[in-house]
Amino acid sequence: MGKKQIVTAIVISQVLYTQQLGSAVDDQKPLISPVVKSLALPGWGEYSLDNQIRGRIFVLSETVLLLAILGSYSVAQRQETEYKAYAAEHAGIDPFGKNRQFWVDIGNYSSLFTFNEEHLRWRDFNALYEDNDTWAWAWDSSNNRERFENTRISSDTWRLRGSFLIGGVVLNHIVSAIDALYLSKISNIQETVVSPNYNPHLDKMELSLTVYF
Repeated sequence: MGKKQIVTAIVISQVLYTQQLGSAVDDQKPLISPVVKSLALPGWGEYSLDNQIRGRIFVLSETVLLLAILGSYSVAQRQETEYKAYAAEHAGIDPFGKNRQFWVDIGNYSSLFTFNEEHLRWRDFNALYEDNDTWAWAWDSSNNRERFENTRISSDTWRLRGSFLIGGVVLNHIVSAIDALYLSKISNIQETVVSPNYNPHLDKMELSLTVYF
């Protein structure tokens, strides 16, 4: 299963869980800690603690992030397909079985000959490509090569954005878990007592706060 299918499945589960979380009321001691719930699905722990506003915020932020990831990888994949087809048409390359470095190299050199010639001068023998139909390329114009390179860079940029957004999803899970922990501690407070005290050494009145859980 590819990244796009995984993200799509998560987005659908987010939408389905939203209604269930909003209507769930648990009067008994929960079998799963709210912290664990929010770590697994942001907002779940907040809903279980009957804080629907915070729960909706985390569910919404998770959904937006997942949709943004899906969009980023979709654009990246579409542009990748586009620049590979463009290179096949205007540089005469065979697009199958090529790694990322090959696509970077053909965007920077007009032909296989110029690439190998320059790397021979650098004595960078490991970078050389075999001079055959599998690896040969020759751009029909510099403008087409530049257009290819711009599309390839744009595709890589969109893919990088998707990677950063995945980090945002992880952070959202952690923040929601911390928030659920805070709410669970607050909800366990039975009584707070504020007591005035006189400190004879400092000749000052002090207030002490006692929290009973």
